[in-house]
Order: sequence, then C-alpha cells, then structure tokens
Amino acid sequence: MAKPNLRQRLDPRRFFQGEQAIEGSIVLTHRRIFIIPNKRGMGFFILLCVQLIASINYNNSLGFFLTFLLGGIATLGTLYGFRNLAGLSVRAGHPTPVFAGDSAQFTLSIDNPTQTPRIAIHVGLRHGPQQELDLAPGVCLPVAVAFSATQRGWLELPSVVLSSEFPLGLFHAWSPVRFNLRLLVYPRAALDNIPFPTAPGGEGGQRFATNDDFHGFQSYQPGDSLRRIHWKGVAKGQGVHVKEYKGEETNQLYLDWLQTPGFDVETRLSRLCRWVLEAERMGMTYGLRLPGTDIRPASGQAQLRMCLERLALYGIAG
Repeated sequence: MAKPNLRQRLDPRRFFQGEQAIEGSIVLTHRRIFIIPNKRGMGFFILLCVQLIASINYNNSLGFFLTFLLGGIATLGTLYGFRNLAGLSVRAGHPTPVFAGDSAQFTLSIDNPTQTPRIAIHVGLRHGPQQELDLAPGVCLPVAVAFSATQRGWLELPSVVLSSEFPLGLFHAWSPVRFNLRLLVYPRAALDNIPFPTAPGGEGGQRFATNDDFHGFQSYQPGDSLRRIHWKGVAKGQGVHVKEYKGEETNQLYLDWLQTPGFDVETRLSRLCRWVLEAERMGMTYGLRLPGTDIRPASGQAQLRMCLERLALYGIAG
C-alpha cells in the first residue's frame, strides 16, 4: 500500500476513521497508532505543574526530584502504551448477508506475532461496546464485532478501533483500521402473511402432494428440493435420488413485482422477500420477476440466495 501524502496525513478524519480502506491484513505501525493523555493523564499533568511551581517557590530540592521522577515515569507510559499495540496484525473475515433491521456481524483475527505479551487491549467500534482481551506471544484470537444494518443493499464495514491505556492508565493509545469489505443487506421480510399471488393463465399457486401420490425415484438434478432427497438411499451408498410424485401440480410459482400489493418500493420488496422465504421453506419451485429481471423457477439454497440478492440490489447501482 502506498504511503499517504501530506494532505492525507493532516486530514483529521484519519485520527478517527483510519487510513484508506484496504483488503487483507493490516499491521499496526507508528503511522497508524495515536496517543494522547486521557482525563486522568491531564489531571496528573496539572498536579505535576502545581508541584513544580511549589518546588520553585520554596526552592525544595526534594520537590524537584519527585516532580521530575513522576514526570519521567509518566512519559515512559507513552512508550509502553505504543508498544502494547505496535506490531499487531489485524484481518477481517468476510461477513455473511443479513436482513434489514438485524444485527450484522463480522470477525476480526488479531495476531500477536511478537514475543511481547499484549495486555488489556480493547477492540470495538468507535461509539460501540468494547471487548477487552490479552494476547500472549504468538497467539491469534478472533473477535466478533456487531453493528446494526438498517437499509438494504451494500453496507461498508465500519472502522474498528484497537485501543489501550496500559500500563499506567494515564494515556489513551488507539489505532482505527478500515477494511475494503462490504456485506449485503436483504430487505426486511414483511410481517403480514399474504397468500401467494396467482397469475392469469394458470401460473402461480402452490404445489401439493401426499404420500399416496408417490410415484418413484429419479436422479437428483441441480435445483431439486432437498426435502425430496431419498436420504436413506444416500446413507446406503445408492447415490443421490429424489422422490417423484405423479399426482402433484405442474404449475410453477412466479413471484411477480406487478402482482405484489404495496404503494412504495420497499413495501413490495418486503412482501416479495417474505414470499421467497416461505416458498423455499415449503420446498416449492418458484421464480421471481422484477422490472428488468426474470429468474426462472427453481428451488434450493442457490435459488434462494439469487432471489434475495436481486431483491436487495433492486434499484441500487453496483
């Protein structure tokens, strides 16, 4: 990664959001670590100033000695605070999609490749809850970071802050890091239970079958429902076959934007999302029609993921 220029170095956002987001791991160096006195540090500094003035006023050698001794010890705290973060390697795992309104989560792997133990390191979002951890030499620990996903579409991962007030609690050292990763937020599924639409001409509707309609087995094809797989045969090493029913309806369910009730885009997307989840849960074969998009009927996790992705990105560029 190229070093930041002077303008980027002086950008105040760098101290809170971190440097430019990158992929892969981030190593905490002197360029990424910042340190300032905290409230206790400022109080301690004021106390030293008062003590120094009193020593000058009374020409007290012992007062000078104590003032400079405490000041020197406090100054060493900045060095050890920096060393507590320097050299750590941070990597973010790829987050899994969530539904709007749910809590999103991604995992950080924090690695201590040095022989120096790291004590009382806090990890979390800038304005969120912090997790405290200790890292022994050569240890890598995972840390789960949660945040809210309020809108559908792509959501950039927020900046994560690693901080420490070790060893004296007088200085606050922190390092904000950003990763070039994003997660997909699906529309929130509608709460109301509206029946599946039935298209003119016979398309749509649910498929029903009972045990009396069982006809035989056929070879598994991509898109077949997992509910129909003959698992006993799979366990006996007879290959993957699905149960076939001759009495079932052959009409396929199409979830169409034009047949979805709702006066605004988000309401329609929420109801389509609910129908897609219900159709997959019931083991149905279903397709999805949106303006500019036509997903042919199928079933299974691949079909579910494709439909939810199209709903999440409807009307969103990129």
